[in-house]
Amino acid sequence: MAVTSQQSTVNSGQWTVAREIYRMGLRAWIRFAVRDHDRLRVEKVDGTEIVVLPSVFNGVRLRTGAFLAQTLNATLVPAGARVLDLGAGSGIGAIFAARWAARVVASDINPEAARCARINALAHHLEHKIETRIGDLFAPVGEERFDVILFNPPFYRARPRDLADAAWRSPDAFERFLRELPLHLNDTGRALVVLSSDGDIAQELAAAKRLSVRAIRQSDLINEILTVYEIRVAQENLSANPRE
Repeated sequence: MAVTSQQSTVNSGQWTVAREIYRMGLRAWIRFAVRDHDRLRVEKVDGTEIVVLPSVFNGVRLRTGAFLAQTLNATLVPAGARVLDLGAGSGIGAIFAARWAARVVASDINPEAARCARINALAHHLEHKIETRIGDLFAPVGEERFDVILFNPPFYRARPRDLADAAWRSPDAFERFLRELPLHLNDTGRALVVLSSDGDIAQELAAAKRLSVRAIRQSDLINEILTVYEIRVAQENLSANPRE
């Protein structure tokens, strides 16, 4: 039996309502999951166990960290690459990147997160490849440049309540990241950034200067759509002074 356009519109409307109800429920669960960080957890991603300490953002339960880590491969992280896992949290991105990279710096503004990343590096016998540092955005790396920079940014615009909450929200972290990125990428380097449609910051990509952006992976999780973007310094700006 043929489906009329009116029936199609009704079905589409019903799906939109159902999807929005599901989004609201799952968003409420995510808010709870973010606050439920008062005990140690051991998560698993593709068979790789990741320790998550109390007060450290859990990128496995909240999916974004796992999604970015699972995106990595030998093409995106070339053999021998120097990698920066920015806002590393538990260090899941650093652990996966170390499969191909020669050196990984995992940094986070939260000292407990840096400690957690170091524990995971030790647990996976990767301490010879992964170095942990503490500080805000690019501050811990000075003027160093990298072949690959990973970033799972705070998605919401608000002032964080504490260092643990800084993984979840910030008034300007993503804008500062995009502005300073050209100073820290090698000429052929790339940044890999995961964003959620549920966040407040995706529009900053369209306004970014001196950068070339393309989506390389996307997944519709019903309550949100996750997208991994590859960001490079635009070719016409490679010889320009990024501080201008």
